[in-house]
Amino acid sequence: MPLIFSEYNASYSNEPDVTDTTYLGPWLANNIRQCDGLTESMSYWTFSDVFEEQGVVRTPFYGGFGLVAADGIPKPSLNAFAMLHRLGDLRIELENDDALATKSSDGAVEVALWNYAPPYGIGAAYTPPPANKGPDKSFQLTFANLPSSAKVELLRVDDDHGNAVKEFDAMGRPRDLTQDQIKKLRAAGAMSPAEKLRLSNGHLQITVPPHGLVVLIVK
Repeated sequence: MPLIFSEYNASYSNEPDVTDTTYLGPWLANNIRQCDGLTESMSYWTFSDVFEEQGVVRTPFYGGFGLVAADGIPKPSLNAFAMLHRLGDLRIELENDDALATKSSDGAVEVALWNYAPPYGIGAAYTPPPANKGPDKSFQLTFANLPSSAKVELLRVDDDHGNAVKEFDAMGRPRDLTQDQIKKLRAAGAMSPAEKLRLSNGHLQITVPPHGLVVLIVK
C-alpha cells in the first residue's frame, strides 16, 4: 500500500514565524531525511500564498502556506527546495541527524547540512528574531574517494541569505507595498550566489547558523 502525503506543511494555520521564515529550510531537509524511502510521494502545500481558500491577500508575509509570497516575492522555503533539488539519486548513509548525503551518476557528492532551531514565535502574530538566535553549528566533513582538493559549490539559505523577511522587517513590515519595495523584496529573497571552495586534503569545515541550511556539491 503506497503512502502518499498529498498536502503537507510545517503548520496547518497562518504562522508568519513558521511558513514565511528560514525556519522552513532545516524543517524541510529533516523531513526529507526522515521520510526518504517510506513514502511514494509528498506534495508541499502550496506553491503560492495567493489561492482561493485564503481569499484576497491583504498584506505580504501573513504566514501563508506558499513558497512564493504575493507579488512574486520568493520566500526562504522556495530557495530551500531549489537547493535540496541539487541532491543526487543515491543516498549515502550517515550517522548524523542534521545532515543528508547523496551521490550522482557523474560522481559528484552532495551534502545537505542544517541547524534546526524552533521558530522565533508561534501563532498569527509575528515575532521578530531575537538578538541572541542561539549557537551556530560546526560540521567537520571528510570525503573519501574524491580528489583531495576537489572543487566545492556551496549554497546557503539562512537569516542573511535568500531571506526577504529580513528586508521586510527593515521596511517596518508595511501593509501595502510600493513597486520599489516589491523590487527590493524580490532581490532580497533571491537565491544568494554560490560560494566556491575547495577541499583541503579531503576535509572541509562548515559553520551553519540557527535556521540555516547549506547544500554542498563536491566534484
